[in-house]
Amino acid sequence: MHSTVRGVDAEFGELALDLEQARVAVARAQAAEARVFARAAAVGARRVAELASPSSREAELPMRALAAELGAATRMSDRTVQRRMNDALTLSEKFPATFDAWEDGRISSGHVQTIVDHGLPITDPDARALFEAEALMRAEETTPGRLGASLARLAESLQPRTLTERHQEARASRGACVRDIGDGMAEFSTVQPAVLAHAMHDRITQQAKALKDADPADARTLDQIRADLIADMLLTTSPDAQTGQGMSDGFGGLGSIRGIVNVTVPALALAGVTEEPAELVGRCPIDPDTARRLAGHATGWDRVLADPITGCVLAVDRYTPSADMKRFLQARDQHCRFPGCRQPARRCDRDHTLDFALGGATDVCNLACLCRRHHTLKGETAWTVRQLGGGVLEWTSPGGHVYIDTPPPAIHFTPNADPPPF
Repeated sequence: MHSTVRGVDAEFGELALDLEQARVAVARAQAAEARVFARAAAVGARRVAELASPSSREAELPMRALAAELGAATRMSDRTVQRRMNDALTLSEKFPATFDAWEDGRISSGHVQTIVDHGLPITDPDARALFEAEALMRAEETTPGRLGASLARLAESLQPRTLTERHQEARASRGACVRDIGDGMAEFSTVQPAVLAHAMHDRITQQAKALKDADPADARTLDQIRADLIADMLLTTSPDAQTGQGMSDGFGGLGSIRGIVNVTVPALALAGVTEEPAELVGRCPIDPDTARRLAGHATGWDRVLADPITGCVLAVDRYTPSADMKRFLQARDQHCRFPGCRQPARRCDRDHTLDFALGGATDVCNLACLCRRHHTLKGETAWTVRQLGGGVLEWTSPGGHVYIDTPPPAIHFTPNADPPPF
């Protein structure tokens, strides 16, 4: 059996290097394929341009014929080929530096998709170029999942119209629909403001976990319980009922569970001085009007002082030491601090970087939010971590590789999830 004592594990390190090289090769191969699709789209566009006053139907035919040619050669659907041609052309024309980084193997297809998704709404070419340059620097240091939340804030800062204006228009698109998917099943979906959508999901998740804890013999998965809860709520409540009334469990049971939404609000936007967007923590920007309405119903606030240059959290003005540290860590870390993990901080353990039993202080400089999985990984395997100051963590793998995890951009105000104890 291979040794798992703390220290450099050469076999682990070799596997990590081999996988990294394989991932670079995959990225380069995927980018090469996308280049072919981009060239094909350009050829199709040229053939369309050569037509004399084509009708809309005639203009489609060269592109369809080429997509069918490539699809038959690669055993792919011609519709899939045409979609990928369009995507590759968009990437080539609007995100050339991203395409180059993909070809170099510096980023993966997941990073590429995240950059395009957040960058496409930026219509000004100069602003989009600024976005792309910053996005690439961030992409080379993190996972696509973490990158998405970061780029949402960046893209919002470059939009010519305020989020308030765009949100007012976008709200008109809210709705619900059903799509049959076969085998007697259908997909029910709804488009809602982001705050409501995430609160709805959080609430049914809490309820599903409560049911699972109450009956360990329940064989349903959390997703299945969520689906059953949605059906039960929608079919057994009336639209004019007070919150919690009409629920099959009445007051005090599942109906008493409330969705938790953590919102960050710049102080000047909260006061109505500016229209700077707030943020649904770790998810997406939200319009300041919604944030102000939520603030009006908040039972309490944490004031967080942040460095105006780096955005790193410096201090929290609460009085009870244990509560201070928890609030400070939740504000600073926002999610599990193992590289790539996105588990929200409120669901994480507050881990002593240097074990308390070994003399580690119960201090924010020696604490970090770790989900249970990565807390166990740190304590029970050869993974090690140390604090570099400013909340920056240096992780060392069993194979001897070093990974730096920096705190996400700091928040300014965070509403308490629970009412104050007075």
